[in-house]
Amino acid sequence: MARSKIADFARKRPPYFWWLLAHALAICFSTVSWILSLFIFNNPELPQNYNILKKIGRAPVPQSFTALDAPQGESIRPETIYRNYALYALPTNRKKLTKTNSRLLRAYLQSYTEDEKPTYIEGNYRILQIRPLVETDILFPGFSIRAQALVQPDKLRPPGPYPVLIEYLYPCDNKAAFTWFKPGDLLNIQKIPNCATILHISHLGTVDEPIINLTVAPVAYGDYKIGENRTLSISPPTKLNLSATMPLFSEALPAGH
Repeated sequence: MARSKIADFARKRPPYFWWLLAHALAICFSTVSWILSLFIFNNPELPQNYNILKKIGRAPVPQSFTALDAPQGESIRPETIYRNYALYALPTNRKKLTKTNSRLLRAYLQSYTEDEKPTYIEGNYRILQIRPLVETDILFPGFSIRAQALVQPDKLRPPGPYPVLIEYLYPCDNKAAFTWFKPGDLLNIQKIPNCATILHISHLGTVDEPIINLTVAPVAYGDYKIGENRTLSISPPTKLNLSATMPLFSEALPAGH
């Protein structure tokens, strides 16, 4: 009985019905594929999208700039960093923070555009920790420096620790370079020549007294003088792992900081 009903239904359809149905399904499939492709290419910061793009040889790679031709963008010092990002620690702003971090990483991968400019950091920072980067980190090879901002409250007092931390990623092939830096050393970061841009924002401390933690990386590459006799060669990262956890340093601040 069921078969005869299906057969009757098929016979009652005009010849072009199946032709129209096939074309309608093809159009729907093409539309879905087009929308999915746009989503993948426009959101390379999502790990699953980046892995797909990598498999087909279309994954974006950060462009190699020098300090002179690096993308134009604003530069901010620790006081402005805190003022801009402290409110992101509020539970009501978690979605906003997630969207901001996605935008920052996407802009870095796409080497920035007129609509998405980098945000560079500046200021003086005291080194707290150093460690080499591994393949499970967002960039590899290289090393990362954890440092705390130093801010002079007024002209009569010396610079002191400020509630802004950075994780400065240095992509390089020199496996021994991380040993050139020691806890207590000072970093003076300027827009030029460092061009250290923000990749990720996170928080330590409490909602009432947040500590801003920024993961930053250079977009200008080349040789940098370290001390009197050493030169550090920074190069674009050769391996990216967008499934990596940020921040890289999850430990609490050392005592006294």
